[in-house]
Amino acid sequence: MKVLFIYPDISTEVINFCPAIHILSSVLKRMGCETAMLHINKNYGILYDREAILLKAQGYDVYAFTATSFTYKYANEIAGWLQNSNPEVLRILGGAHATIQPEDFEGSNFDIFCVGEGEEPMRELIWALESGASYHTIPNFITRKQRNPVRGFYRDLNNLPEWDFEIMDTVKVLEARHGWLSISFSRGCPYECTFCINHLYKKIEIGPNDKMKDYLRRRTAENSINELEKLAKTYAIKFFNIDDDLLTMDREWMTEFSKLYREKIFSPYNIPYVINARADTLDEGMVKLLKISGCKEARIGYETGNEQIRNKILKKHTSNASLKSAFDMLKKYQITGVAFAMMGIPGECPSTINDTINSIIELQPGMMRMTFLFPYKHTEIYNDCLEKGLFKTEEVGDNRDMGSPLKFKDLTDKDLFCYRFLLPWYINARWLNSEMYQDAIDYVRKWSLSTLERSLPSIIQMDQKLSSMMDRPHYRYYPNNQYYFELYEN
Repeated sequence: MKVLFIYPDISTEVINFCPAIHILSSVLKRMGCETAMLHINKNYGILYDREAILLKAQGYDVYAFTATSFTYKYANEIAGWLQNSNPEVLRILGGAHATIQPEDFEGSNFDIFCVGEGEEPMRELIWALESGASYHTIPNFITRKQRNPVRGFYRDLNNLPEWDFEIMDTVKVLEARHGWLSISFSRGCPYECTFCINHLYKKIEIGPNDKMKDYLRRRTAENSINELEKLAKTYAIKFFNIDDDLLTMDREWMTEFSKLYREKIFSPYNIPYVINARADTLDEGMVKLLKISGCKEARIGYETGNEQIRNKILKKHTSNASLKSAFDMLKKYQITGVAFAMMGIPGECPSTINDTINSIIELQPGMMRMTFLFPYKHTEIYNDCLEKGLFKTEEVGDNRDMGSPLKFKDLTDKDLFCYRFLLPWYINARWLNSEMYQDAIDYVRKWSLSTLERSLPSIIQMDQKLSSMMDRPHYRYYPNNQYYFELYEN
């Protein structure tokens, strides 16, 4: 069987790796399948163009797509093109969108939606196609004939093969990503953050006989390091970007991983790594482990400076005190602390944004990533916004980075844009008592919203010019990036 994986990587300006395709390709290759990948990205070489895609999609038995809700419309349109040109080839959609919005199947251009984890369903699909058996009864599948129950989750991740990085031009992608290679070693999360789709996964994947402790699955530290070592020998990697959210929760695992990483990766290859962590897991002992093993950056789900919104609305259950302790500890051991933040959360108002400004001044993270909240359908926060009539639009638009989909009593769209994109200036004006930054805010805020949206590149250029005139530590945009701010000293 020949399977073409199709990855519409076109919702952001960057080029991304795709965990689902990397692992599923390895699973199918282990069965003897031939696999290939259409990585659709304007900076990668395969454009979102009907004729170019159809030309590349000839000679396959299955088209296997993955998509989030942000990229589903592109995946569905491509599936329509393929349905018209090659109707005999099966089209299957996996990934987050098929799992959290299975109701979209009926009106889609796909033959199958795969709900939940895909390794076993894809194996069984290939067996069915090779033997001439029906695929309509395979668990996890929604087909034109029926919707099947979802099996339990895949328990022993060590039994899965290593990721297939040969399916894409990894050398080219690494060059575009400045040597950053992304990988993960775990699945599952015990928390119930209202904005995260994880609680939707738990509802479908944890059956009556499954326990939460079994839902949190990790490859062993040794198994994980073995794969990193092979990658370090194969590619010119400058950073391992470890995408897991909760590895620092398991102190025993992190202790073994840190020891092996230093011994087998950091010492011989000098490749540092970047990790995600909850603030309440970063005590001095854990941060020491990270430091000695080669961790250069820890990213924390800060979300907002208003503790009530963070914990009552988002159900993050992270205190201001734990955030302060975590960022202080990271600074002590010279690990860059990154605050992942959102704006436009229900309950947002000038006062809560003021809390965020004051909080960042107090915490002084080395970097900050800011986005607008866009609630995923069926999440708890989505249902709450829907019930309260907060949506301006429920559609996922291409300009979602430029504004919030929600309405706010005390904030206009222009207010939100300015707070979001001028946030480093607001921080600097208050922290440094800087008239220069306050004058810049006052000047830009006179523009209309449409002018502001068109002028974002100019705003970032202005930010770089303002930064060049500063002789004290301050926040500025990370060069050529509209999402990240950095604490910078000339």
